[in-house]
Amino acid sequence: MASKSHPKSHQVAEQVQEELNGTPYKLTSLQPLSGGLANFIFKGRLTNPLPDSSHEIAIKHGESFIAGMPESDWVIPTTRCQVEEVCLKAVQSMPIPEAPCVTRTPKLYYYNSETNTQVQEYLPDAISLKDYALKHFLATRDASRKPVCVDIGKSLGIWLRSFHDWANEPEQSGLREALKLNANLQELRHMTNYQTLVSDVDTYPEILSDAKEVFEQVEKMAAEELKSGKLEVIHGDFWTGNTLLADRALEDDKRPDIFIVDWEMCQLNVHPLDLGQMIAELYELYLFKNIEEGKWIIEGFLSGYGNIDDKFAYRIALQLGTHLIVWGSRAQGWGTKEQVAEVMAKGKEIIVKAWREDRTWFEAGDLACLFSGRS
Repeated sequence: MASKSHPKSHQVAEQVQEELNGTPYKLTSLQPLSGGLANFIFKGRLTNPLPDSSHEIAIKHGESFIAGMPESDWVIPTTRCQVEEVCLKAVQSMPIPEAPCVTRTPKLYYYNSETNTQVQEYLPDAISLKDYALKHFLATRDASRKPVCVDIGKSLGIWLRSFHDWANEPEQSGLREALKLNANLQELRHMTNYQTLVSDVDTYPEILSDAKEVFEQVEKMAAEELKSGKLEVIHGDFWTGNTLLADRALEDDKRPDIFIVDWEMCQLNVHPLDLGQMIAELYELYLFKNIEEGKWIIEGFLSGYGNIDDKFAYRIALQLGTHLIVWGSRAQGWGTKEQVAEVMAKGKEIIVKAWREDRTWFEAGDLACLFSGRS
């Protein structure tokens, strides 16, 4: 969802430009970028180039209000900006995994804890995977694109598994400790996903009322997870909007580089949340827009992530279905009222089948790859 212009956008831009004037990142121009929700995001052009000769940088600025929701009175702590700084610095020590696409995080050049302003590496001509799919895949269906799409998904899966494993290593104890600062965002995520799932039954009773008991059990289970003491590092907002690649046509003999961005929701939680969110967004490309490539990327994504057991797969599906209901119903401009109802019904079915561990149902449908290769 593209962010709306906030009344303070111009003021923030002036403050950012003035702040950077006294640093090596003095700007000749500052251009707002779309796609951000919580923060103000800009592309800046430098007066003096970086050591690698590049002249462009990405700039993020955080406030205690949501930049992309000017009508909202939500307050979100700016400690999230500190967490992102810690994550971006820490993850630079993570080896880039071997994958079809070079997949990594941007470098952090500058961070001011007093102003919550960051300067990051900029990927030229960058576009989110979500916007890329809508721009390049919506117009025509081309089966010849499948190998490249599978490789994009595979690369994302390989990277995510590598990140999950790396963050669990003893050497990353400092990162895990720092993420305790984001305990409030654990609660926010639970509220906006699972508590909203339950409350949506009253909002859409004609679609969801027959699953109310299951939804309540799922919400209770997710709340108990947060108290379990068995939480691990997750990206926390791993979806197509935070996956960037260059805005140019895919080529059979080349694979695009991929940037994983937006680390402020990084937190201690359960790994399936990262997978479920990404798969839900990819699946929405197909459900709303009939973009077959979304399913191909899912196939590669799960293949790249590697071996998981049935319990893990069902937990992915619970997050996937929840995301379809909670966020699919609120995706502005994605589909007709009838399509939204169908997507919510699909989300409900996925949740119920996952809660009841109906593997046969999954193996017969679009999400068979959740269980492929395991007996």
